[in-house]
Amino acid sequence: MPANPPKRLLNDVRAALGLLDENGPLDAYRDASPVALSALQGRAVRAVRRLRDALSEDTGGYVDPIDWRQAQKDQQDDAQGLSLLIADTLRAQIPGAAYLVFHVDDSYDAETGRDLELHSVRAADGTVLHTFHDLLPVPDAGRHREIARAWRDARLPRTGQDLAGLMQPMRAAGLVLDDYPEQLHLYGHPVLGNDPEHVLCMLLSDSAHPEQWDLKDVFGPRLLRPYGTPLPT
Repeated sequence: MPANPPKRLLNDVRAALGLLDENGPLDAYRDASPVALSALQGRAVRAVRRLRDALSEDTGGYVDPIDWRQAQKDQQDDAQGLSLLIADTLRAQIPGAAYLVFHVDDSYDAETGRDLELHSVRAADGTVLHTFHDLLPVPDAGRHREIARAWRDARLPRTGQDLAGLMQPMRAAGLVLDDYPEQLHLYGHPVLGNDPEHVLCMLLSDSAHPEQWDLKDVFGPRLLRPYGTPLPT
C-alpha cells in the first residue's frame, strides 16, 4: 500500500470500517435514509477494491461479468447518494426549493452530458426561486451540520457551472432525470419553450411530483429521483 494513500482512499476506508462496526448511527440510516445507506455501502465496496489494487502489483487483467455488474451497481448507488446530497443542499440554500430544472441543448452531445444546462430552481407550484445569474447562498453551518460535513472535501455548489459539473457526468454515465411537469411549464418561454421533452428536472422535496410516476418502474436505480410525492390513488 502506498506510504501516503490519497485522502479519498482514507475516507472510503473509514466508511467501510463504519459499516463493519454495526454501530447505532449506521443502524439509524437503514430506516431513516436508505439512499444514504446505499451510498455508504457503495463506497465501502469501492474501498475494499481500491485497497486490493493498492496492495497488488498487477491491477490489470480480466474483469468478469459479475464484477462489472457490481461496479455498475456501485456507481448507481453513489449517484443516488450524490443526488440526495444535492437536493438537501439546495433546500438548505433556497427554502421551498422543489425542482431543479434543466434545459436540454440539442447542439451538444448527450453522451458527454454537456447537453444538460441548468435553468432554475423552482417551488412546488412552479414559481422561480433562483436563476443561475446569482450565486447560491451558503447554508447556515449551525443548522445544517450534516450537509456541511458532507461537502467538507469537495466544493459546495454556488453556481450553475458547479451543479452542471456534478450532474453532467451522471447523465453521461446513463443516469436518468424526470420530465418537468407539463402543467408547470412557462409556455412561450424564450429558453424552455413549449416542448416537455426538452425540460428535465430533479425532484428536491416531497412537495414535488414527477410528470410520469412510472419512470421509477422503467429505469429503477438509474432514475435520479431523491424525493417526490407518492403516486395518487
